[in-house]
Amino acid sequence: MLLKVWNDEKPDYLAVAFDVGKTFRDDIYAEYKGTRQKMPAELSQQMKRITQVVNALGIATFTAEGFEADDVLGTLSRRAAGEGLDVVIVTGDRDALQLVNPAIKVLTSGRFFDQTVVYDEAKVLERYGVRPDQMIDYKALLGDKSDNVPGVSGIGEKSAQSLLEQYTTLDGVYAHLDDVQKRARTALEAGKDSAYLSRTLVTIRTDVPIEVDWEACRAQVDYPRTLALFRELEFASLIKRIP
Repeated sequence: MLLKVWNDEKPDYLAVAFDVGKTFRDDIYAEYKGTRQKMPAELSQQMKRITQVVNALGIATFTAEGFEADDVLGTLSRRAAGEGLDVVIVTGDRDALQLVNPAIKVLTSGRFFDQTVVYDEAKVLERYGVRPDQMIDYKALLGDKSDNVPGVSGIGEKSAQSLLEQYTTLDGVYAHLDDVQKRARTALEAGKDSAYLSRTLVTIRTDVPIEVDWEACRAQVDYPRTLALFRELEFASLIKRIP
């Protein structure tokens, strides 16, 4: 996936973000991601290899204590866009769709890694029925089972889309609660605290205190080192795709 994007997009700058442990979300909601299975031992063993590959390819890496990799990506993306750069976020996490704007797109895999999908503002609206700037409130209402974000019990995709189409934001929904049909109103009244907690949990931070020098993000491939590593790992079909 990394090599495909690198060769297709030909970016001037390239950076990878990693998680580094517990975050502020764990502090405010102990059950955050609590339903996820533990990382398989086989995958855990590969993290060292992932780091070796990224280092051999000369890609800049970023982490931040207390924050998720998504927050790091969000911060780098907004900063880059604010400085006039066009940004492509490559991720399997659809939470990043909230970051989409005219300068930021999200590239993710389809059913297979080589079937990539690029989300711009129109694509997000087409797929989810809400704008990128409404994705946070959409997830706040809907919840996210993969991250154990509760959302509002009784509110599904269609209800969330309809509410945001009418009232634009989560605050707008609760400001017009008397106008909402009874079944949804009852669910919203019971789930108000959960909705606002969920909004905090799903909001990608774009103010992580990290320093970045874009020139240091120009990837410097160590070709002999990468070639030797790919041979050791038996990545025979990928060797010809090393940038």
